[in-house]
Amino acid sequence: MPGILFIRERVCIGILVCLAGCAVPRGQFVPAPEEPRSSGFYIESPEVQSIQLYAGVEEAPPVYQMQNGPPLILEFDLMNWDARPLSAYFYHADRTWRRDLQPSEYLDSYLRDDLFDYEVSRGTLNQYVHYEYEFPNESIDFRISGNFIVRITEQGREDEVLFERPFWVTENITRARLSLDLHFAGRSNQAVMQPLLRFIPSRQMGPAEFNVTVCFAQDRHLLTPRCTERPSLTEQPTLLYYLDPEESFAAQTGRYLVDLRDFRPGTGIERVDLSTTPYSAVLEPDYARFPDLESGLRLRGQAVISDTDPSLDTRAEYVEVTFEYVPPNEMPLPDDIYVTGAFNGWRMDSGSAMHWVPATGRYTSTKLLKQGTYEYEYTSTEKQTRAILALRFARTDQWYTGLVYYSDRVLNTDRLLTWAQILSR
Repeated sequence: MPGILFIRERVCIGILVCLAGCAVPRGQFVPAPEEPRSSGFYIESPEVQSIQLYAGVEEAPPVYQMQNGPPLILEFDLMNWDARPLSAYFYHADRTWRRDLQPSEYLDSYLRDDLFDYEVSRGTLNQYVHYEYEFPNESIDFRISGNFIVRITEQGREDEVLFERPFWVTENITRARLSLDLHFAGRSNQAVMQPLLRFIPSRQMGPAEFNVTVCFAQDRHLLTPRCTERPSLTEQPTLLYYLDPEESFAAQTGRYLVDLRDFRPGTGIERVDLSTTPYSAVLEPDYARFPDLESGLRLRGQAVISDTDPSLDTRAEYVEVTFEYVPPNEMPLPDDIYVTGAFNGWRMDSGSAMHWVPATGRYTSTKLLKQGTYEYEYTSTEKQTRAILALRFARTDQWYTGLVYYSDRVLNTDRLLTWAQILSR
C-alpha cells in the first residue's frame, strides 16, 4: 500500500441533510443486468474491471446481516497507473429497486466514505490498480434494512460515477425456513420447483400477514424475484408463503464455467498464446446441444479470483479470452446473442454482443478477463432465440433464495426482515 498524503474528507449527514437530494441519480442509466423490470443502475466506466461484491467469501451473495453478520467486501481494478482515492455513496431502495428515503434516514454518521485501500499490480503485463473496500465500518453503518445500492465515484464527486452495484441489508429479527417441493405444472406437465418459506413474525410487527411480502429468486436472479403477499394461516403462529406451481421455477439451463487460474490448454481452454500482450486464450467451443456435464457446485453467479491467496488480487494477469458458441446445425440464430457472466454483472449490452462468423458456423466474442473462475451463459433479448439457447440440458442443483420484506408505514419503505437460501439437488 503506497503512502498517501491526502486529508480524509467527510460529509456529516446531521449537518448537511439539506444536501440529501443530491443522492438522486442523474445522467444516463442502463437497466439492471438482464432485468428490464428493475430500476436503472449506472454502467461501469471502461476504466473499471473485475468488480466483486460479497459477504465474507467470494462465492457468497452480497447480503449483510445487521449487528452480527460479516461485513461486505467490494473489490475492483482500475486499468491504468492512476492510483487515487475514490468515494462510496449509498442509496436505499424499496423491494422494486425504486430509490427512496434521505441518507439521514438510513445511514449513521456520514453521507459518504472514501476509499484509500488500493495497490498497484505487481509484475503483470497489464498494469492495474486494485481497490478493496469493506463496509459497514466506523464511518458507514445502516440504520435500517432493505435493498441498497453502492456507487463508486471520483473522490467527493457524486455525479462522476465509475460504477454501481446492488446489495441487501437484513435484520434477522426472526428466522426463516426455506424448503422446496417438486411439482408438474402447465399443459406440458413441466417439472417445476416450488419454494416454500415459513417464519414466525415478532410481536412488534403487528398483523404481519397484511404487511409482509415474500419474494423468491432462482440462482443469480435476485433483482427480479417472484413475490407473494398471501400467506397460508394453517400453521399459525407460523406464516407459510409459497408460489403457486404455475408461478414456480423450472430448472435452468446449465451455465458454463471457465477457470483461468491454471493458464494452459485443457479444462475448457482450447489454446493459449503467451507471445501476446496481454496473453490470449481461446476457449473450447460451447455447443448448443451438448449436455451440461459439470458436476461442481454453482458459484451463485459470483466471480472467484483470489480465493485463499489474497496476493492474486495484484499478481493475477489480465487475459484476452475468446468465447465461441456453436448454434444448432451451425446456422445463425433469429436474433442477436450475448455472452454474459460474473465478469460483467450478467448484463446484456453492446460490449457483450457476439459476432457471427459464417466461415466457422459459430459466434465469437473476445473479452479482457482477470485470471479467476467465472460462470457465464449465452442469452438474447428475443424469446424465440432464448428458447433455442435453452436446448442445452438443464441442471437440477440450483440455489433458491427467500426474502421477507416488511412494508413499514412509518418509514414509508420496505425493510428486509430476514432471508434464507437453499440448494436444490
